[in-house]
Amino acid sequence: MSSPGSLWNIRNLVTGAVAAVGTLATFKLVLDYRSYKNASQRRKVRMEEKKRRRVEAEPSARLPTDQELLGASFSAVKELEKQQQKQHQDRRSGVPLPVKEDRQLTCWLRSMGKSDLDDYKPKTRLLSARYLQLFYQSKCAQARSPESYKAAVDGHRADLEIAWKLLQCSPEEGSDEEVAVRLLALKVAKLLKDHQRMLPLFDSILARMKGPDPVVVIQEALAAFTTAPYLGRWESTRELGQLCIANGVKLDDLHEMSQENPEIPDLQTLFGIAQRKVPGLSDKDVPPQKIRWTEYLIKGLRIKTRSVECDDEKKKQEVQENFEAEIDSFREINVPSETKIVRSGAISQMLSFSMDPIPMVGPASDSKMLVRGFVNTAGGRRHEEIQIDIDEDNKEIWSGRYSCRQEFHPRVNLEVDIEIRLEERRQQQQQQQQ
Repeated sequence: MSSPGSLWNIRNLVTGAVAAVGTLATFKLVLDYRSYKNASQRRKVRMEEKKRRRVEAEPSARLPTDQELLGASFSAVKELEKQQQKQHQDRRSGVPLPVKEDRQLTCWLRSMGKSDLDDYKPKTRLLSARYLQLFYQSKCAQARSPESYKAAVDGHRADLEIAWKLLQCSPEEGSDEEVAVRLLALKVAKLLKDHQRMLPLFDSILARMKGPDPVVVIQEALAAFTTAPYLGRWESTRELGQLCIANGVKLDDLHEMSQENPEIPDLQTLFGIAQRKVPGLSDKDVPPQKIRWTEYLIKGLRIKTRSVECDDEKKKQEVQENFEAEIDSFREINVPSETKIVRSGAISQMLSFSMDPIPMVGPASDSKMLVRGFVNTAGGRRHEEIQIDIDEDNKEIWSGRYSCRQEFHPRVNLEVDIEIRLEERRQQQQQQQQ
C-alpha cells in the first residue's frame, strides 16, 4: 500500500502536469491568434495593393488635352508600326504575336463625341486615326482562322468609324498634313469597304493631278492606282499604272505583296487585265450602283478536262491524276472548307484550285468574272486563269473554264470546264446601308 505522503506527491505531479498542459494550450492559442492576425493583415495589405494597381490600370474617363492625346497617339503609332514589322515575320513563321493596345488611348477615343473632336488639332486627329487604323489591321493580321478574322473585323469596325470621323478635319491647304489626311481617309474607306466614301477622295486626287495647275504627289498617285480597280475605274487604272511605273514604282514588288498576303489584290495582274481591255469587264468604267461587296462560299466543284498538253508524257498523266478527271467527263472535286470568292467592289479575289494554290484577282460584274494569277518559281513562271459566266436564272451555280500554263520544263497547258456551286455568305453593302 502507498503511504499518504506518496499519494500527495502523485496528486501534486498530476496537478502540475495538467497546469503545464493548460499553459501550453493557452500559449498555442495566443500564437495561433497572432499568426492569424498577421496573415489577415498581410492579406489585407495585398488586397489593397492589388486594388490600387487595378485603379491605376483602369483608363481615365477624363478627356485629354491636345498635347496629351498627341503624345499618346505618337507613342502608340510607333509601337504598332514596330509590331507590324514583327507580324510580317510572324506571318511567315505561323506563330501569332499578341497585339499591344494602349487602353487609355483607346478609351479616350471611344468616349469622344463629335463635338469633342473640334477641340483637337488636325495633326493630333491624324495620328489618333492612324493608331486606330493600325490597331484594326494588326488585330486582323493576328487572326488564324476565318472565325477569328470575322471576330476581329466585326469587333473593331466601330474603331474605323471613329478614325473616319477624326479625319474629317481641315489641315492647311497644300500642306503635307492635308495629303496625309486624304491618304489615310482613303485607306480607312477601303477597310470599311465603302465605295461611297472612296469615290470623292479618289476623284479629288485625280482633280489635283489633272487640274489647271497639276499637282502630282507620287504617294497619292500610288494610292489612287491601288484604289481604281475597286471602283471599276479601268481607264484610270491604265493611266495611273503608267504614271507610277514612270516614277519608279515596281509592279513586281506589288505582286510579291499579294503573294505574302492574299487579301491584298495583285496590282500587277490587274494592270495587265486593264491594259487588255477585256470586253464587258475592263474595257469600260463601272457605274457606282454596280459595285458590290460580298462573299461567296464554294460548296462544291465539278470539273471536266478539255485538253492537256505537255512535252512530258509522264507529267501529263500526273496532271490528269491531280485533277481527278478524264477527258469529256465531269467529276466532283473536294474543296477545303471556307474556300471562297470575295467580291471587293468591281473586282473578285480567290485562291486557285491547283495543288499549290495561288492568289487570283480580276474584274467582276453581275454576269461575268475573270480572275488571273501567277507565281514565279525557281524554274520559271506558272499562270492560272478562271473565266466565269453567271446565269441570271441560277446564280447559285457558276459555269466557266479554268486554264493553267506552265512556262518551264516540263511545259504544261491545261484547260478544264468547271461548275462551281456557291452560297452567298455576307453582303457588305447591306451593312453599309444599315
